[in-house]
Amino acid sequence: MCSNLIILVIAVAVSLSFLLFAYKKMQNGFGPYNIKVYGLTLVVTFTSILALSGIEFQILAPAYAILSAVAGYLFGLKNPESKSENNNKSIN
Repeated sequence: MCSNLIILVIAVAVSLSFLLFAYKKMQNGFGPYNIKVYGLTLVVTFTSILALSGIEFQILAPAYAILSAVAGYLFGLKNPESKSENNNKSIN
């Protein structure tokens, strides 16, 4: 149990340091990808916390499903500029 706690603390520290690094790099922003960077980092953090928590998988299955749905939504986001470009191409 103690080793899982140490791994959990390390995983949270790495994730938070990545979030801090991304925030410092995004002073001007990554453009339309800001929400993807933050969202996917948080999804990975929460998934690793749940995986290392020691709770049975049957209990965590709904949480994994929700996190994977959020990750799928974030991966599926398109920037508005590409949508308008695709519409213009299909009209021509």
